Amino acid sequence: MSDSVSFKGGAALAFGGALNPASLGPAWFSASATAGVERPETEGKGSAREGDAKSEKKEKGKDDSNIFLDNIGKIFLAAIGGVVLMLIRSSRGNANKTAARDRIESLSVLDPLEIDDLRVANSELTPTVWREIANEAHATFPSGRATYEEFVGVVRQVMMRLKGDAFTVQLGHFLDRVAIGVLENSDSSVLGKGEDNPTLKTDGAYILKTEKALPLSLLFTILLLCLNSNVKDRVKVLFEVMKHYSVEDAEGKVSEEDVVRMVAYLQQTCQLVPDAQIVFSDVKYPVQQYRRGNPRELVAGANKTMVEDGTKDSSDDNAGRYDEAEFHQLLRTKSVCAWGECYVKKRGLD
Repeated sequence: MSDSVSFKGGAALAFGGALNPASLGPAWFSASATAGVERPETEGKGSAREGDAKSEKKEKGKDDSNIFLDNIGKIFLAAIGGVVLMLIRSSRGNANKTAARDRIESLSVLDPLEIDDLRVANSELTPTVWREIANEAHATFPSGRATYEEFVGVVRQVMMRLKGDAFTVQLGHFLDRVAIGVLENSDSSVLGKGEDNPTLKTDGAYILKTEKALPLSLLFTILLLCLNSNVKDRVKVLFEVMKHYSVEDAEGKVSEEDVVRMVAYLQQTCQLVPDAQIVFSDVKYPVQQYRRGNPRELVAGANKTMVEDGTKDSSDDNAGRYDEAEFHQLLRTKSVCAWGECYVKKRGLD
């Protein structure tokens, strides 16, 4: 038996003999060519490393994201919404402040133009005449109290004695109106304990109860409305009245209680501007509310301003005391603003 095997095409392959790859055809060649070839181990690992690198790049991209840029739309809308809410709150707050001013103005029985008319009409009622009236009133009413009717009687008596019967208070019905307003709207701290309000006649005319007395300081503050003088002289005569009835022993000074009382009188007699009397209420949210400040609050605000400006001596020796210059400065602050002086830009107290 022959040891060789015959294949198509005439090729013979002997076991253990040489192999001619060309005689096996393409399929056999591919199989025989790759059968004994080993693949390098790095081929699979390279593909794995490429995948890991891509994953790490994606994760790094997520870590590097900017919160602000990612939410820029939301932040922008929130900012716009905040601005709109602030504008609405500010607008309503201003409306509340205007309403408070209107309420204060409605309580005033005299407007600034009428006060100007009073001073012009009484051009001869100078500080000299005022001091004559003050001396007579102090002597006539040693208790420091009188009725409005009694006080007016002394004023007219002194004026006629000085310049004849024709010399009297002009537009006196304006002062009557202020006195009635004080009696109607004031509390016991202004009127004194046990004071009655005026009664109303059937024909609509008010009468003042003459048996009830008012502080002379209050009555002088009413008369101050028709004093024809500059602001410095007006403050001087007012300070003299305070000092006359003050319990403060220090020479040339009055106590803080005297000042608070006088600011109350000025407030009640329409001599403080409405804006100065507006203070913040305790209601701040959702919208700020406002109210009319009481005299002690106005003085406290003025003191704070004066200490900050260096126009008030805050030392312990001077605590709660005011000289004429400090009293004048207090009246000029925006927290009190008597006669609109806080709007006047000038140096010093002249």
